[in-house]
Amino acid sequence: TNRFPEARKSAMMSVSGYGYGGNHGCPCTNTTLTLASVSERHCKSPAGDVGIRLTIGGSCVPFSYGSSHCLQHDLLHDQNCNVDAAGERVIPAYCVRPWCYVDLDTCKRESDERAYRSSYFAFESGIDLFYSYSACNSTAEDWFATEEDIVHSRALGGISIDANVPTYIFPMMYKRDSNNEILSSPGSEYYDDTIPYEGVYLHYVKRIIEVSMFVSLRGYIFSICYRVLFLFVVIQWGYTKYLSHASF
Repeated sequence: TNRFPEARKSAMMSVSGYGYGGNHGCPCTNTTLTLASVSERHCKSPAGDVGIRLTIGGSCVPFSYGSSHCLQHDLLHDQNCNVDAAGERVIPAYCVRPWCYVDLDTCKRESDERAYRSSYFAFESGIDLFYSYSACNSTAEDWFATEEDIVHSRALGGISIDANVPTYIFPMMYKRDSNNEILSSPGSEYYDDTIPYEGVYLHYVKRIIEVSMFVSLRGYIFSICYRVLFLFVVIQWGYTKYLSHASF
């Protein structure tokens, strides 16, 4: 429950800029219908309104959460951001950071703002929402410091997985245009996920899987972390040898 709705509204307007729609090249988007479509997560807020529950045991937030405007959405709706009657409880720093959901492709094409996929929804859920703090002249660092405790620890049982995504560079990783010509730099095809990547990185990983013991060991390696770690070790071991025999 919001104990001090007027105070919260005042803080929201003064810090966030009430109604601010994000960066021109990375505007906030209306995601109300998207959140409303996740019927299995519907809940009732303390005020009796229908909303969506983002995490198990978490807050029941309105469908407008994160939508359309740069606001302190968490200060308004996250139960972790409630203050006590005496105002003595120190709330997490992410509570006061304005942010909003954005369109990833637009932000990549038209701006340098940073957007991240919402970890409230699994990849297989079909709900791909991306948020940005920088588009709202804010920082995501405080949320990142808290995100694992709120979301990831439940989703992965406390396991953390790190991944390194290589940059777009020929011949390591690249795409082709509609004329089957290799793109020397990222074009519109770069943002089209239906066009596959090619290159040394992808070919090498496929070959490692084909010739290594990874498949035969799969029945003995139960932890996802160990699988990833094993693959990285094999890749690192064979990388120099592969390049010495590779032909382009």
